[in-house]
Amino acid sequence: MAELLLSVVAERIIGTLGSLAAKEIGLLWGVKDELQSLTNTVSTIKDVLLDAEDKQADGDRAVTRWLERLEDAMYDADDLLDEVSTEALRRDIMTRDKKAKKVRIFFSESNQFAFRHKMAHKIKGMRLRLAAIDIERQRFNLEVRPIETQVGNRVRDNTHSFVLAEEVIGREDDKNAVVHRLMNSNVEENVSILPIVGIGGLGKTTFAQLIFNDDKIQKHFELRMWVCVSDTFDVKNIVEKILESATKKKPETVEMDTLIGYLKKEIDGKKYFLVLDDVWNEDDEKWCRLKKVLMGGTRGSRILVTTRNEIVARTIRQESVARIIGTVESYSLRGLDEEASWSLFKQKAFKNGQELENSSIVALGREILQKCLGVPLAIRTIGSLLGSKNPETEWLSFKNNELSKIYPKENGILPTLKLSYNHLPSHLKHCFAYCSLFPKDYEIEKSTLIKLWIAQGFVKSCDDQEAKMEDVGNEYFMDLLLRSFFQEAKMDEFGNVIECKMHDLMHDLAISVAGTLITTLDDKKRNIGEKTRHVSVAYNINISRGVSTLLCKASRMRTFLCFGQYFEDNIDCDATFSSSKFLRVLDLKKFYDFSLEQPLDRFQNLRFIRKLKHLRYLDLSENRNLEKLPDSITSLQNLQTLRLSYCLSLKELPRDIKKLVNLRHLEIDGCGLTYMPLGLGQLTNLQTLSTFFVYSDSLSRHSGNSGLQELKGLNKLRGELKIVNLGHEKGVASECKAASLNKKQHLHTLRIRWSAKGRVNDSDVAEDEASLKGFQPHPNLKNLFLKCYRGSKLPSWILLLKNLVIFQLTRCNRCQYLPPLSQLPSLKKLSLIELEAIEYISDDGDSNEFYSSSMAPTPFFPSLKYIRLSKCPNLKGWRRRRDSAVEVISDSDNSVEITEHRLLPSFPRLSELKARNCPMLTSMPMFPHLEEELFLYKASSKPLQQTMMMNMAAPQSPTSTATYSSSFTPLSKLKNIKLTFIPDLETLSLQNLTSLESLTISDCHRLKSLSLVRMGCNGKASSPFASQVFQNWRLSPRGCNMLPLYRSSRFQIVKA
Repeated sequence: MAELLLSVVAERIIGTLGSLAAKEIGLLWGVKDELQSLTNTVSTIKDVLLDAEDKQADGDRAVTRWLERLEDAMYDADDLLDEVSTEALRRDIMTRDKKAKKVRIFFSESNQFAFRHKMAHKIKGMRLRLAAIDIERQRFNLEVRPIETQVGNRVRDNTHSFVLAEEVIGREDDKNAVVHRLMNSNVEENVSILPIVGIGGLGKTTFAQLIFNDDKIQKHFELRMWVCVSDTFDVKNIVEKILESATKKKPETVEMDTLIGYLKKEIDGKKYFLVLDDVWNEDDEKWCRLKKVLMGGTRGSRILVTTRNEIVARTIRQESVARIIGTVESYSLRGLDEEASWSLFKQKAFKNGQELENSSIVALGREILQKCLGVPLAIRTIGSLLGSKNPETEWLSFKNNELSKIYPKENGILPTLKLSYNHLPSHLKHCFAYCSLFPKDYEIEKSTLIKLWIAQGFVKSCDDQEAKMEDVGNEYFMDLLLRSFFQEAKMDEFGNVIECKMHDLMHDLAISVAGTLITTLDDKKRNIGEKTRHVSVAYNINISRGVSTLLCKASRMRTFLCFGQYFEDNIDCDATFSSSKFLRVLDLKKFYDFSLEQPLDRFQNLRFIRKLKHLRYLDLSENRNLEKLPDSITSLQNLQTLRLSYCLSLKELPRDIKKLVNLRHLEIDGCGLTYMPLGLGQLTNLQTLSTFFVYSDSLSRHSGNSGLQELKGLNKLRGELKIVNLGHEKGVASECKAASLNKKQHLHTLRIRWSAKGRVNDSDVAEDEASLKGFQPHPNLKNLFLKCYRGSKLPSWILLLKNLVIFQLTRCNRCQYLPPLSQLPSLKKLSLIELEAIEYISDDGDSNEFYSSSMAPTPFFPSLKYIRLSKCPNLKGWRRRRDSAVEVISDSDNSVEITEHRLLPSFPRLSELKARNCPMLTSMPMFPHLEEELFLYKASSKPLQQTMMMNMAAPQSPTSTATYSSSFTPLSKLKNIKLTFIPDLETLSLQNLTSLESLTISDCHRLKSLSLVRMGCNGKASSPFASQVFQNWRLSPRGCNMLPLYRSSRFQIVKA
């Protein structure tokens, strides 16, 4: 193993020994002195581990061999003590069940004596083994050095905030050169390929993204597509990805010929731009097959490829990727120049990116920077490392003692990156190395990674009882992200990081430091070493007999992760995993996702599960034919995570699920479950319960079925909770209140779905209103989704949700009244779908709901960015008014229209509006600040007309205090407009839409007049469109400066 990570194992052993002592296990089993001696020995060894690892790094072979023996012994001790703890926990659970006769048998005198004798013998043997290793330690004169246990002592503020999309530095000249090549009209081929070649870490992907999003590129090409290729060059898989990028939806799994047909429909005859990122393939035949599919683009189409030349040119006889595929001379990307490197370095190394005044510190920083060779990844990594150190007291030591070990002959950047790894706290080293199990370019889900870390014992429990291990794990994750060990972080709608990737070089580093401890099986590697404890199976490999045999021999395996999809051979799962009794993590996702003709008995009823007493994490999700879990699964008292999502045939959970006392995460969304088992509420450690299935006849109890009151004590739940199949009958409301959702402060999403079955009765209205009232959540809630609710109004607690970001009502056909939603200051997304009875979203009696902005005491929807209104056939307007005189806007009376503008408010931040099948909606707040999209389908055009006339309605007096001045231009930032089946659209004037990228008008049969005008800086009208005049349209200019309408590929008017 290249870098031993034993300090975390040692800490875990010491912690377990302390826990056993607190429970007086040693006293009860007669091993008190042995356990105390073991504690002292491990503590002594732990204190010298840092010095031992340094000596190993300096080439001391004797110390290396000692560490290897210590590693084996430490892991064996960890397994042994975990077994002792598990048996102690089992005894506690079984003694609580006084009715179980087998408890008395199990704890008979003979069984007690036999068990104590067996465990005492093992513990004594382990103590002697470690004592011998400790004696051998003494001849190495190892120094006692403290191990850093905190997540970094930073000079910077202790925060994990960061910029996700960093500014690209020093690539402007490169960008201009590549853009010029891509737009060069002198290239003979219709479709030409330009490779971008450079070493790992140079930022080729970031550079390609910069090109991809360049304004000139966006306007020059009709279609842009992006595909990450990475290690496996599978032509069919690449075609699927290209098609998905072109259509923005994932294609169905079909034959290759069908996929090619679909793709050719999308790209043939179009000038397209395709990026193939991170290409390693050297097979000329594969490239020819792919190129044939892509050759249908019109003249000027381009394919940009990013690749590493020094990796693919491994042998003399093989040509580089650039020569195999290049039809245009490749572009070689170099490192950043000195000033660009320094600019990036300052962002990471100095607080707020501000250079220090101390010239000696600046000079020292520039010396260190030279070792980074202009490679952005190395600059960010080393800069982040130095940002956690005091520049006046620690930078010089870093340069002299560590940076000096990297010799000029080492051309690779990996030694430089390893310096940052060396400075990680010990617990983060373990966490980072574990990530080598994931394939390259894999989107790592943060929550899954944290669960895996916890299952392996990498995450230390916190003294603060309120701080959960998941919170500590999140700190670990964010610290690695902040230090640039992770990249390309994705965020959810609440601003939380949910996914990330590892740069290829960081992945290589993780493999390097993990050594033989972690192994990934793929087409090139089919062996598991004796010391291997963590195994993953790559995408491109099916479990065959050979691999199954390897797994049978992996008796020390603690992790098995499978990233493949199907196993082809008749695998005896019981034989494969029964010998891996020390497994902590077992991922069998899609393991038996067979078609119907495949026999299910290969699953062997998961008999082997009962032997895995150390198991913490079990993923059986997406096994569509899995109908039942074995009852023995409830014997896994250590189990923390059970993932069963999308096991479509699964009908029930184990009845004794309450025995899984350590269960923290139960994921069951998308299953065939119809009820929850009794005793679920006793799982008080539960933090994730993705779905609660309500029995269809909740008042007539199914045998073993639990009610909503099981949720009462589960106040540690966090994240998302779905409650499905809720009934409408009398008495349900009391159960809803008993769920005590108002005490679950860590839930951020609540989805409630009532049953859609049965006839709708008048009594349903009152019952559903009472049920929803009882479901009052904690004010921390951020996302609320209600479906098939039959009440006519919503409860008043809605207005208490000041943190609510997303609110959606779907198929609530009886709902007529909504509370004044503008009083929700954090609301960003509002969706009203299939609300047949609603006529107005707001009522005239709602205070402060509907005033002009100059009068409103509070802002009107200050955060709202997205509105979706769909299938609301009776929706007439936003507000029900008592004064109906101004309700109707006359098409011929501008004075009435202007009066209407003065009364209507506007959404200050609304960016996207979609109204579909709302034919009666003629009036709503104006939306002048739209940026992303306006989509109207079978709806009135009046809201759009009202918004477009805002600048006309504004008072012309320079002393006016009105909100909008005469120079205000509504919709000037809007990018996309789509109008379809708009029955009242006769004339349309779209003025000064300077940001418009796409305009589609179709099936508007009454449209007679259409004008598009953009005023230039000289006051004259101009047009952003190309040269072909539309036919069959009569244009009615609105003013003397009106230009005729033109057509281009980005501005399409489709006549009905």
